[in-house]
Amino acid sequence: MWVSRKTDYATRAILALALDNGGPLKLEEIARRTAVPQSVLEQVMPTMRTAGLVRSERGPAGGYRLNKEPEEITLERVVRLFQGPLAPIGCATRHHPEPCPMTVGCTMREVWKEVRDATISLLGGVTFADLAARAGGPWTDPSLLAEPADG
Repeated sequence: MWVSRKTDYATRAILALALDNGGPLKLEEIARRTAVPQSVLEQVMPTMRTAGLVRSERGPAGGYRLNKEPEEITLERVVRLFQGPLAPIGCATRHHPEPCPMTVGCTMREVWKEVRDATISLLGGVTFADLAARAGGPWTDPSLLAEPADG
């Protein structure tokens, strides 16, 4: 599975909020802590707000914060939000698989289903509390962080 840049940036933003113990964090601060261009966060954060993962607060002390506890947000949830189905091929999705003339007796389809199930199991078993507990490097020492590229 190839993870898109938006997915990567969204997971970084959630992890930054999880590490902040509740926030709120301004968009500029999330960009700084995650090395994500603010212009991309301006696209990603509303999607996560609509999905109920984060909430925004207005005012001088406002910003973004998690809408759920980090223990309740899995990596699978965020990846699915931006990537869609986790099956590696259309015929192996659980809901509305793509029709394929090779479906009957296809030995590859079973392997693709196993890949799908393993991906879901792995991503579903990792919460942002787990990731925050394992965080190090620039996550815990911002002086190690390079400046984000414009994008």
